[in-house]
Amino acid sequence: MNEAERLTDNDEMTFPVRIAARMTGLTPELLRAWERRYSAVEPLRTEGGTRRYTSEHLQRLQLLRQAVDAGIRISDAARMESAVLREHVSPNIGESRSWISEVIAALHQLDSDRARMLFETRAEETGLAEFARESALPLLYEIGEQWKAGELSVAAEHLATSLIRSMLASNLFARPSNEAAPTLVFATPSGENHDLGLLIAGLTAAEAGANIIFLGANMPVKDLVESVEASRADVLALGLVTLPIEEAMRFLPELRAALPSHVLIWLGGAAAKDCPPIEGVDTLSNLDQVAANVSLLAVDAAAAAG
Repeated sequence: MNEAERLTDNDEMTFPVRIAARMTGLTPELLRAWERRYSAVEPLRTEGGTRRYTSEHLQRLQLLRQAVDAGIRISDAARMESAVLREHVSPNIGESRSWISEVIAALHQLDSDRARMLFETRAEETGLAEFARESALPLLYEIGEQWKAGELSVAAEHLATSLIRSMLASNLFARPSNEAAPTLVFATPSGENHDLGLLIAGLTAAEAGANIIFLGANMPVKDLVESVEASRADVLALGLVTLPIEEAMRFLPELRAALPSHVLIWLGGAAAKDCPPIEGVDTLSNLDQVAANVSLLAVDAAAAAG
């Protein structure tokens, strides 16, 4: 029985590569490389040869990424059984779950002092950028899931996001600028109200060596263009979370045409991955790509200055 037949006969839900990449935090290119070079997983195939991933595949890929993040080489991790991998990363996972549970308990009580203390202690232990990526993002995901299940109030969700936003924004805005570093404008377009993930991306870019101008949510195209021109920015980074793709496709070509060709446009966020390709607009699928791209810009800026 071939892979396509196994997929046809299998009632389990499967996912295409773009969804698998989104759910595991890997880029599609890295995911394919891990499969090709290290046989990290063996995805199912449709009759047309398209990769499809099961929940078990996704769990293993998440374990592999966590193992690599913990310092294990992918060539070694890929040879380990999932149970062995879990032993390597489970202490970190368990500790993270315990911290999230503590925060959730404080939020249920709307205990802002307790929640703030948990955030600040965590950030002091890990550094603010790692806190944002490895603690705040998983926490916000869990909060969203509990809110959807009716287990957490809207007030608790708003308290958590406002505390996290305050911590990250105050740090970002306090950073001195560097004339030799690339400048990035971060914003969401009109109609997009969610900018907390964008704020975390901005902090990631700042840690990688960029000057950040964070404008927040709901910026019209005209104001985006004027802001980029006034700041002489190298990049306009846009967050798309809930904005319908049809609306994004109406303003993105207009925005690209209005900006000089040397100004890069980056898209990120849950909805960005569904946008069709647009010439001169790059979609970044995770924070690692943000940091890597900023590092390349910083090298180019240093070379031009020298």
